[in-house]
Amino acid sequence: MKISNSQLFDTSIGQMTRKQSEISQMQAKLASGKQLVKPSDDAHKAALIQRLNSAMQRQDVFESSLNRADNRLATEETAVMGAENILQRIRELAIQGTNGGLNDSDRSTIAKEVNSLRDSLFSLSNTQDTSGNYIFSGTAVKSPAYVIGEDDAITYQGNQNQTSVDISETRRVAINRPGDQVFSSVARTTADAESEIVSFFQVLSDFSNALTAGNGEGLSQGLTEISELTDGMASSLADLGSRMNTVDSQRDILADTKLRYQELLSNAEDLDYATAVTKLSAQMLSLEAAQASFAKISQL
Repeated sequence: MKISNSQLFDTSIGQMTRKQSEISQMQAKLASGKQLVKPSDDAHKAALIQRLNSAMQRQDVFESSLNRADNRLATEETAVMGAENILQRIRELAIQGTNGGLNDSDRSTIAKEVNSLRDSLFSLSNTQDTSGNYIFSGTAVKSPAYVIGEDDAITYQGNQNQTSVDISETRRVAINRPGDQVFSSVARTTADAESEIVSFFQVLSDFSNALTAGNGEGLSQGLTEISELTDGMASSLADLGSRMNTVDSQRDILADTKLRYQELLSNAEDLDYATAVTKLSAQMLSLEAAQASFAKISQL
């Protein structure tokens, strides 16, 4: 069988061109550090990398939500713990106020301190986060949770809605509680044996008035109701702690999940430099051998 010069040249040039293309592709991979320079190199693996990148982006969104929840809950924790400490002091004053040996001056002094502490609680009830949102207003975050009316009565003007954020594919956590649940009301029995709901700040005002008037029955009732308020604040703190624990545990889970995705992505995407350099050397030797063979054969 005879082989024409043109066929010999075409075959040899085509072979060397393919070798040069393979070398160029390997050099591009080494330069980028990636197994795929373009999706067409391996469509299946490119699709896998895209799915893994999307999963990583979702984890970043969840991490952002966890950071937001952590900051918001930390602000709430500071306010609730401060309120609980103040209530403990008011309860101590309530116990002192029921002492029958106190005179009017002593009770007046206690009433002044109670009023000052009530004002501090009012300030805490309108705590704002770093964005200037009122944390105890439900979802009406641009308005103060509590306001003082013309009759000096402090009333709640927020709503009962809670804001929740996604912290995983299947978990959500509430980042607030309505103020009238944190600063809870009490049920008071009236003289007619009826039950009425008395707001948090009204209990404190009534107790202060009982101190000023020397009303023994009002003082005894105030001690009981203030104890209920203190217990309610402790329950709010426990609920807050539960939500903070949820955020902390999910953060650990998220860290493990991100690490697993990073490993999978690295295996699918990152180039094994030792293998790639070895392969590049073999390809260059193959090209040199083809060139040397062509040079000798073309002289025959």
